[in-house]
Amino acid sequence: MNNEKHEARNKNILIGALLAVILIMGVGYAAFAQQLTINGNASITSTWQVEMTNIEATSTNGTGADVVSADQGVDGGTALLNATTAQFKADLKSPGDSVTYTVTVENKGDIDAEVASIEFTEGNEEAPISYTYAGIAQGNVLTGGDTTTFTVTVTYDAEVESQPENVENTLVMHVNYVQEGQGN
Repeated sequence: MNNEKHEARNKNILIGALLAVILIMGVGYAAFAQQLTINGNASITSTWQVEMTNIEATSTNGTGADVVSADQGVDGGTALLNATTAQFKADLKSPGDSVTYTVTVENKGDIDAEVASIEFTEGNEEAPISYTYAGIAQGNVLTGGDTTTFTVTVTYDAEVESQPENVENTLVMHVNYVQEGQGN
């Protein structure tokens, strides 16, 4: 009989232990089965603002002079037409005359800007007037917050031997900026 009591007691202990294990597993499952919610917010506060802010005739050769107009529009004279377009108009009287302009470009934003392209439109391509530029090229990067300058020189062809009928010409220059790394 002692043996039977001992076996019954062992069975009770085993059943109690199994019930305790099941209870612990149930509590553990309930703890891990709770829904986990993660909330977060993000905002972008970048600013894109690249623009030409100034155009100035900085040097002349011969009798060359800048043409300034009150209306500052197309065919009006040297002017900034919009944030990325400038117009150059010079009064050149003799072969070899030239006017050099300095253009200031500011990246007022905080995103680096890259020159994607530089486009020119000449009013009279037959005129003996040439245009050159320096200090700007496709692929140049203007860091956010920085300022740079480039020059454009308008020259009356020194090889001209007789006065042509129409020597008036206006150049419009457009500089296309894109976010750095997005250019071709």
